Formats: sequence, structure tokens, C-alpha cells
Amino acid sequence: MLRTRPLYLLSRRAYSSALYITGDKAKEQYAPLVPYLDFQAKLSDLEKLQQNLRLRRYRLDFEELKNQWALYRSIELRKRDIEAKRIHLKEQINKTKNEDEIKQLKLQATLARDDLKSLKESGYSIADTFVAGNFLAIPNELHERTPAEKQKLLFERNVEGHSKPIGEEWLEKYDSTCFYMTGDAALMDLFLPINCAGVLQDAGFIPFSNPDFVRSVLVEAARKDPDSIYLINEEVDLEHKLNLLHLCGGGSMLSFLGYLTKLSVFPTALPLRLVAIGKQYFYDKIQTSAVQMLAASQEGSEAVQIFDETIELYKKFYDQLGLTYRLVQIPAYKLQPSEAMRVDLEVFSPKTEGFVKVGGVCYYSDFISKRIAFNYHEGKVQKFPHLISGTALKAADLIKILLQNGICFEQMDFLKR
Repeated sequence: MLRTRPLYLLSRRAYSSALYITGDKAKEQYAPLVPYLDFQAKLSDLEKLQQNLRLRRYRLDFEELKNQWALYRSIELRKRDIEAKRIHLKEQINKTKNEDEIKQLKLQATLARDDLKSLKESGYSIADTFVAGNFLAIPNELHERTPAEKQKLLFERNVEGHSKPIGEEWLEKYDSTCFYMTGDAALMDLFLPINCAGVLQDAGFIPFSNPDFVRSVLVEAARKDPDSIYLINEEVDLEHKLNLLHLCGGGSMLSFLGYLTKLSVFPTALPLRLVAIGKQYFYDKIQTSAVQMLAASQEGSEAVQIFDETIELYKKFYDQLGLTYRLVQIPAYKLQPSEAMRVDLEVFSPKTEGFVKVGGVCYYSDFISKRIAFNYHEGKVQKFPHLISGTALKAADLIKILLQNGICFEQMDFLKR
């Protein structure tokens, strides 16, 4: 397992929205996706929104958001009134036979058209500031099970009598983010993900193969920090092109989203359960082999049930390893903006005498589905599936702890079946 920084990988760039592109930019930028902007759901209860921001300790200027929403809404209402006036004038022109009246009506229609054009052009900057700058930055609503302040211990398995640490002779290091695995470590890196994915497949998850690359629009849709993901140099003008290419790895949640974006499924296709083995790449961390699951369902209650079933599958896999581990419910202020609820799986490290996160599962409700236009229909009503996704294991961290506990590949009989 080697992490490198070849020349075609760039470090950072000034980030602009690729998810929401206003009409004035449409001539220069291609909009691959139009997110579903549910203003009513997000802004109808401002007190609830303010509480969400407070529990998350999320920095968003609430007063500025309200003022921008009022300004944006007033412009949209004016545009709607002018459109209604144009339709009315068109009907009047078709009914009237008097030439002088027709000329007068056509003049009013021309003025209304010019007013609408002027209003649209002046409204682009307001829409860009409000929608891209503030509305799309609003985090997901918290699930009722998410603790407010302290993490909650859900389950802990204690194992005593570990063998002497093996050490790190199977890890050929270069620096803190770059090393090779050899010997037992390399065998574990190969077989642990296969076994873990097999546990999920036995429970009905469909094996999936994902790309290692995603576009900026999906990074933004999932509310991931673009500075934490490698940026690929496509030899384009980075100052003006918004939808760039990122290296995330086929074992990440982002890599599923390209398949789901703008996908319309029959309700009978849900729930959908997928699992993929691949790499996860990080800008400032060690790359790792990983097992990533993703599920989609019609209703939130069904999604939470799949969430709980996934936790039980995690326990089934980690019970085989002979390690001390625990499952903890993460409090609101530690959640990512797109997460409504998260449970982390942590394994005890004898070296650090603390727990290290090696997996987890997140509930996103329909937050991401609306942003990537992943939908289904009930009659003529468009709805958006609720998503659950999580990393069942991060092999690099898990293998280190197995070696610290003196567990080698030969002792793991279940991997050889």
C-alpha cells in the first residue's frame, strides 16, 4: 500500500460552487445537475433551524440568511407577477380586434418583457449569494436519536489476554502518510475487506464496483470538504472551470453518488442495498483499502431500520477478530453537515491505550438525494429516497491494531474459508 503524490495531483484551489449555477454563468459553465431546492421545508420553521445550527455549533449567519431569503423571495414574487401579466396581455391581444388597442397592449407586453429580463439579470447575484452561499450551506436536520452534547455508548465487547505485539516489520514506512505492506499485513489487506464485504453480501447487499474519481458537483452535493480530497490536473483553466475532477477512491461514499445522480427508480426497486471494496484517498491521511456500504429506501423509518441492521452486521464481522471494540453514537456537534445521525465503530489500540475509529455508518435522510436529484415517483408526486452509507472497515488502521495485539494472518482461520 503506497501513497504517492505524482505531478498530476494538485493540492488546493479556491473553491466555487459547481452545484448551483445561475443563468448568467450558463454560457461559460455547463450545469450537469440541478438540485431540488426545497425552500419551504428548510425555511418554514426558522426556530427549528436555529436550534439545529446551535446544537451542531455550526457557523452560519442566521440573520443574514433571513435577510437574503426575504430579498430572494421578493424578487421571485415580482418575476411571477410579471410573468402572469405577460400571459394576461397575450390573452388580451388575441381577443382584441381594435388595432390601436392591440398596439397599446403590445407596447405593454414589450415593457413587461424588458422588465423581466432586467429583473432576472439583477437577480442573478442575489440568487448566487443566497442559494449557493447560504441556502445550500444549511446542514441536514438532526435525527431524534442524535445526542446533543456527549457521545453515547451503544455496545462494547471486551477481550482479554492478547499476545505479544508483533511490531511493524510488515510495514515498510517512508513517512507518516506513505508505506508498503508486506507479509501478513499484505495478506490481511487483501482478505479482510473480502470477508467483511461477504458478511454484507450474505445479508442481501449487492456487490458494486465504483470509480476512483468524482466531480466537484458531487463533492459539494455531499457537503464534503474539497480541501480534504485530491484534485486532478486536467490541464484546464482552474480559475473558470468549476466542475473539476477529484480522486476519492472506489471505497468511499462519494464514489456511489455518480451512479445515483439524476437516477429515477421505480418504488419497487427500493430498498436498495449496495457494497463496494476499494480504496479511500485522503489529502492528509494514509490511503486505505475499505469496504463501503450504501442503502436507499422510501421512508425514513425503513432507512433507520436498515441503519440498525447494518450495525448488527458490523458486530458480526468484528466479533470474529478477537479485539476489544465499541459502538458509539456521535453527538450533534461532531456530525458532518450532511449527516443526520452517525454511529462509529472504534477498536482499542494497546499502543495508544485509546480507541481508534475503523468504521461507521451514517443516516443522511433525503438530504443528499435532493441535492443529486435521485428520485422515485408515487403517481405524479416526485419523492427522494433516504440514504444510509458507511465504511464497514478501514483496513490500514485495523491491521495496525491487529498487529499490536499480536494477531497474525495464520491465526485468522475465518479469512481462509
